[in-house]
Amino acid sequence: MEIFRKYVQELFSLCPGKISINLILMVLLGTVEGIGILMLVPLLHFSGIVPAAELTSASNPGGFLKGIGSGLSLPTVLLIYVGIIVVHSGLHRFQTNLNVQIQQYFHSYLSLRLFQRIAYAQWSCLAAGKKSDVTHMITSELARVTGGTQYFLQLTASAVISLIQVGVAFYLSPFLTLVVIAGGLVFFTLMQTYVRRAKEMGIALSRHNRNLFFTLTEYLNGMKEVKSCAMEELHIARFKSIRNSIAQNFIRFSQVLSSTRMLYKIGAAIMVSIFFYSGVSIFLVQPRELILLIVIFARLWPRITSFQGGLQQVMMMLPAFHNLLDFEEKCLREKEPEGDGSWGMPGDLKTVRDYGIKIKIKQGIQLRNVSYSYHSHGTVDAVRDVSFFIPAGGITVLVGVSGSGKSTVADLITGLIMPREGEVLIDGVPLEKLNLRLWRKSIGYVPQEPFLFHGSILDNLLWANPNATREEIWSALRMASVDNFVASLPQGLYTEVGDRGTGLSGGERQRIVLARALLRNPTLLILDEATGSLDPENERRILNTLESLAGKSLTVLFITHRLSSIKNAHQIIVLDRGKVAQVEGTSMSGQESSPRKAAY
Repeated sequence: MEIFRKYVQELFSLCPGKISINLILMVLLGTVEGIGILMLVPLLHFSGIVPAAELTSASNPGGFLKGIGSGLSLPTVLLIYVGIIVVHSGLHRFQTNLNVQIQQYFHSYLSLRLFQRIAYAQWSCLAAGKKSDVTHMITSELARVTGGTQYFLQLTASAVISLIQVGVAFYLSPFLTLVVIAGGLVFFTLMQTYVRRAKEMGIALSRHNRNLFFTLTEYLNGMKEVKSCAMEELHIARFKSIRNSIAQNFIRFSQVLSSTRMLYKIGAAIMVSIFFYSGVSIFLVQPRELILLIVIFARLWPRITSFQGGLQQVMMMLPAFHNLLDFEEKCLREKEPEGDGSWGMPGDLKTVRDYGIKIKIKQGIQLRNVSYSYHSHGTVDAVRDVSFFIPAGGITVLVGVSGSGKSTVADLITGLIMPREGEVLIDGVPLEKLNLRLWRKSIGYVPQEPFLFHGSILDNLLWANPNATREEIWSALRMASVDNFVASLPQGLYTEVGDRGTGLSGGERQRIVLARALLRNPTLLILDEATGSLDPENERRILNTLESLAGKSLTVLFITHRLSSIKNAHQIIVLDRGKVAQVEGTSMSGQESSPRKAAY
């Protein structure tokens, strides 16, 4: 029950005021409903079912029933009864709306908190997992928690109102009330096996939904390969199998709920029979009290049934809430180090919102004895004992075959991953001591596989710099040698690029992503095979642009597998099997430097 306690604690800590009001409304609803039942007394009198003399009998303590409606005419009693129903309906409407507010606030709070923890988790943690798991958590599991919250609020209301009605019944006939309560507790205890089964089905549902999201995401990610190989039927079969498992799980859960309702109805019939026999033959309950008790318990027993059903729904939801907490805890454990911010953060700036603020590279970037492995045991290093220096304001080319560690070096410099051994320094300051977000906002990055968001070309450019002017946008497009292409499009900057930029060719995507990186006005530009999809003419234009920009507060790291890609580099570093094989180049003063000197 620890997870249930955490759930209730989370819910109440979020909006204690609204939940307190909700509890007050539950008490008022129960009280009003109890008064409505007691108003049956004068109605029984006016109908002649219960003579007035019986209202003053010895079995009526203190003449309690006599005082109800005494001296009132039938129209007045009916008007009071209608008024009670109006008040009850109004309170119930207000409570229903309040429940929805609590439910949606809870959903928004959990979803935002989860997304923030995902956003600030280390890239290596998220990249190693399944993207479908993230989607599954923030959609399916969170939706189940929200639905379970509705059931929790409903069963809480049922419990409070039932307690008030039990109090009224206990005043009228303590013994009969205890008999009914005992019977209800017996049935509730016997039904706990169904509660446990509901929780097991909730665990199974989480597993099936996770597999369903994974199957769908994998198909969408590999849709081109699937269609190219005509493998649609394989993926359809997988999807069908998982969906059938989900359907069977819901059918079994429905069977559990229907069995519970059936047993409670049978139990209700048994309890009514015992109740009626005991009231008439054993306890000699007066007709007026017997009628009121029958009305009370006729309304109370369905609430007990509803409480049992709501409890099963909540138990089925709890595994989803448990999964959310586990996933959040994982993201918190893998939260990105923020650095102490003692270097690179101007003034009293606490958050990085000003896109004009950059970390200027005055000396250069140094990797000192850096090793990194993508495997936790660290037996196979992507880079091993790597040391070199990237001078500020120059063009450094990082060359190597596929798998030599070039992209790993780029991720180390951006701080997406941290070295297992050694350190990365910016102007002599260890990267972990920088404000990482400010450092990354100072970087323009063009990855090996260029990514565009689903939207227009303009949307993608403004994502990098929301404050950019039209002149700055077109200047970045010109530097990326894509201005003529964009201008030739019927909708120009407003052209939709499609999901992940699939509406454009590889070369067009690559150049727009480069323009987006340049629009950030970075102090460090990292190009990871950024010209691989370009024709020779556009590649030459872009390289000429980079050569003209280098030295003007811009440092360029050009990653390629072709040594001939750029000829006027200040430095060339060759990687081979994760190690530095060779360093050649000239210093910023233009003098030749030996490989050893260039490396440090």
